Amino acid sequence: MKERITNEAIFLIQQKGFSFTISDLAKNLETSKRTIYQHFYSKDAIIDSIIENLILQITNKEKEIFHNESLNLLEKITQVLICVPEEFNTMDIRLLVDLKRLYNNQWIKIDEFLKQEWGLVVKLMEEGIETGVIREINLQLFIELYLGAINQIYQPSFSLKTNLTMSEILKSVIDILLNGISIKK
Repeated sequence: MKERITNEAIFLIQQKGFSFTISDLAKNLETSKRTIYQHFYSKDAIIDSIIENLILQITNKEKEIFHNESLNLLEKITQVLICVPEEFNTMDIRLLVDLKRLYNNQWIKIDEFLKQEWGLVVKLMEEGIETGVIREINLQLFIELYLGAINQIYQPSFSLKTNLTMSEILKSVIDILLNGISIKK
């Protein structure tokens, strides 16, 4: 039942944003609010569960990409850096701005995860430098540039300027960071 509740909450977030209510959730699940409260003590707890699950899915997907022998090194780096679970790929970036504004504790979990979980990326990039696939760069600076770009996207002023999905934005950021802006000749 917990999984049904969180899946339906994700659906409602995509439809209504974070303004959905427990009543909306109960109606869509064709159950009572009491049943929902037996599994989650509040709407915040549901959002918290979604975020924890999101982080777990990203971690698992990154490991899967890392061990995928059919991908070359640059493909692995790219895919790990744009790794977003399927149900969040089409999410409007404005929802993440709302998450940051309305559910700051849950936002902090995502932000901390983004700042701390770089082991796989660093390992792949070091391998790329050693094998000559990537030129020698300051990896810490690359990480800071990536995080700076991602954090800028979550600013409310940015969300008003675009209708891109989370996946589209991440792909564009990584394309610019990995390939630059010049045309290769």
